[in-house]
Amino acid sequence: MTGTEHPLVTDYLTTIEREASFLPAGRREELLADLREHLSVAVGDEPDPETVRAALERLGSPSAIVAAARAEEPETLVTPAAPAAPEAQSRSSRTVATAVLLGVSGVALLAFDFAGLVALAVGLGLLWTSAVWDRRTKVLATALALATPVVALLAAFLLAARLGPTELLALLVLGIALPATAAVRLLRTRPATA
Repeated sequence: MTGTEHPLVTDYLTTIEREASFLPAGRREELLADLREHLSVAVGDEPDPETVRAALERLGSPSAIVAAARAEEPETLVTPAAPAAPEAQSRSSRTVATAVLLGVSGVALLAFDFAGLVALAVGLGLLWTSAVWDRRTKVLATALALATPVVALLAAFLLAARLGPTELLALLVLGIALPATAAVRLLRTRPATA
């Protein structure tokens, strides 16, 4: 039996692995490999319990080693996620609702005029009254969401006599792509600092 196979060493390393579960897997394995290597040298090939205990005492308690590893990691990795507050959950629901309403508004406008206008109006209202996004993001999302009705109106006036399948397909693609781009942008944008 080698030094790292001794039951005291195995228990010690198992405790560290359990307590360091917050670390990324690669970093945790690196820490354990370093400890195994150190203990292999410190204990040797024929470990007696006293030599093992002395080597483990020199290393320090598993909690002290995990605390040192925690101190070396970026703050985002070591702070456990706190449960979302009701206000944050409400903000998240509102964010998703805003993105969905703006995302479907283009197709809804092309398919059902009134429902599309309602979705667009409610989505824009939620967007501009929200404190989640900065002004630049709001302007971009508004421009993308309003592009479909603007293009549809221009096509109706300018191409009324020549509105064929190609033009209708182009309107449908724009009606899907532009508002969907606005929705994706809203969902991916980090919240503005309040």
